[in-house]
Amino acid sequence: MDSLLSPHRKRNRRPWVRRTHALLGAISALNLLLLITTGLVLQHVSLLHLDEHLISRKILPPRYRPQDGGDGVRADIVIADLHSGRILGTTGALLLDAITLLWLTMLTTGLLMYFARHASKKHRQPLHQRKG
Repeated sequence: MDSLLSPHRKRNRRPWVRRTHALLGAISALNLLLLITTGLVLQHVSLLHLDEHLISRKILPPRYRPQDGGDGVRADIVIADLHSGRILGTTGALLLDAITLLWLTMLTTGLLMYFARHASKKHRQPLHQRKG
């Protein structure tokens, strides 16, 4: 019966894989955007004079770096901690671990979909049209 299904119908048998892949892609894209942005800013800390600026405690997590005083935390430290996930303490580290697993899932499902699609295309071609 599998061979009787059209290529379009075969592809739609597992729509949850593509939907899951798309959802995980959107979530991990936001994290990647954060990592790229903070990484770029960290490369230019001295140019941007971030060590001279404070980030107000009003916008930081309540228990974040209490040793830095009540006014705020230096911008370069906040950006480095945002980049590494340390801004949220243990929760941040676990969150980054979860996002890393999402990326691994994205990579795996993307490769599986790619190779499955190309393998099925190759098998549909007549033998005289197949490459190497």
